[in-house]
Amino acid sequence: MVSEHRPFTLRPFRGLRFDPATVGDPGTVISPPYDVLDADTVRDLEAANRHNVVRLILSRHFERPYLAVRERLHLWRARSYLRADDVPALYLYEYTVEDVRVRGLVGLVGLRQESERVVLPHEDVMPGPVDDRAVLMRTTGTNLEPILLVHEGTQRLRDLIDRAAGEAPAADFVALDRSRHRLWLLTDEALLGAVAGELAGTQALIADGHHRYAAYLRLQAELRGAASPEDASPWDHGLALLVDQHDHPLQVGPIHRSVAALTLADLADVCGDGSDALARASDREAAFETRAVRAADPGTAAFVVSDGRSWAVLTTARSHDVDAAVLHERLFPLWGVAEEQVGYHHSLDQALQTTTRQPGIVVAVHPPTVAEVMDVAARGVRMPRKSTSFAPKPAMGVVMRDLQDS
Repeated sequence: MVSEHRPFTLRPFRGLRFDPATVGDPGTVISPPYDVLDADTVRDLEAANRHNVVRLILSRHFERPYLAVRERLHLWRARSYLRADDVPALYLYEYTVEDVRVRGLVGLVGLRQESERVVLPHEDVMPGPVDDRAVLMRTTGTNLEPILLVHEGTQRLRDLIDRAAGEAPAADFVALDRSRHRLWLLTDEALLGAVAGELAGTQALIADGHHRYAAYLRLQAELRGAASPEDASPWDHGLALLVDQHDHPLQVGPIHRSVAALTLADLADVCGDGSDALARASDREAAFETRAVRAADPGTAAFVVSDGRSWAVLTTARSHDVDAAVLHERLFPLWGVAEEQVGYHHSLDQALQTTTRQPGIVVAVHPPTVAEVMDVAARGVRMPRKSTSFAPKPAMGVVMRDLQDS
C-alpha cells in the first residue's frame, strides 16, 4: 500500500566507481549521456580508453540486448576496473564545462508516482527508449546513468554542501572534452541526517532522464517483492543527481527536429491552403533574424525550416506557450507527419546532416525558459517528448550503482 504523501528522499549507497589504479586516468573513462552520443564521439572515447563507460551504456546491434554488457560488467569488477565503495555515501559531484560550474548530490531517489507531486516530469516519453533503458537495467542489475533532477534547496542545505566542498575531494580530474570533475563522499551520519531533513520537503523537476525515470517505475512494478515494505526494495529507488537551481542554474537548450520524406515544396502547398505562411530566406542567418522578428508577436509562433540547401521561416498562430507543443500538437498533424518520420537532434548541424542522406526538412525549435518548464510541471501538464535539453549535462561513469551493493 503506497502512502498518499511520501516525502522526497535521496539515500546514501555504495557507489560503483572506476579505479584509477587499474584503468588509468579517470578522465578517459567517462562519457556524455547516451542520447547525445554520435558515432565519432563513441570512436574517440573507445580509442582513448577501452574501459570507457560508453561500452556499458550503449548496446551493439549484433549483441543480444545488453547480455554482453552484463558480462563486461562482471569481468570489469572481477579485474578491479570497477570497485564498489566500502560504505554507503551521498556523493557531492561538481563539474565545470566552459566556465559554468554545476554542483549537486548523487544518491538513490525514492521513486514517486506523478500524482504524489514529489518528482515532477514535464515531458512525454517514447516507448522505444523506455524499453531500451529498462532492458539495460533489468539485464545488468545496475543504474549506470543518473537522471538529472533540479530543485530549490534551503539555505541550510546550501551551507551544508558548501562546508562539505571545502574538504579535499576524493576524485579530481579533467575529461577528454576539457571539462573538470570533482567528487566528495559524504558519509558522516550527522551530516547525512541533516541533509535528509532538509530534502524531505523538496519537489524536484526531472530535467534530464524522463525515459530512465519511466524505466525505473516500470522495473519497480515488475521486480520489487510483493511483501517488501514501502521503499525497502532496491527497485524502489533509482540513481539521481540533484542540483539546486538557485545556486547552480542550468540552462535550457533546444532540441531540433528532422522530418523525413517532407520537402519545402510540400510545406508551401500546405501553407498556401491555410492560415500559415512560409517565407523564403536568403540564408541561415537571415532566416533566424526573420524568425526573431516574427516571434516577437506573442500571438505568433515562428520556426526556421531548411532542407539543407534552402532556408525559410514558417509562421503560425500560437496555440501553446511552448514552441515544441505548437509543432507536435498543431503543425505535424496538419502536415500529415507520422512519429516514425521525426528525428530529434541536440544541434542544428547534426539535424541538417540527415538531409544529406535522404530528402527531408529540418525544423529549428526555440526552447522554453526554465520558468516555463517549472510552471508546466507544477500544473501537471506534459510537454511533447524531447522539448528541453538542460545544460550543461553531467558525465556518465563518475559514479554508478550496482543493485547488489544496495
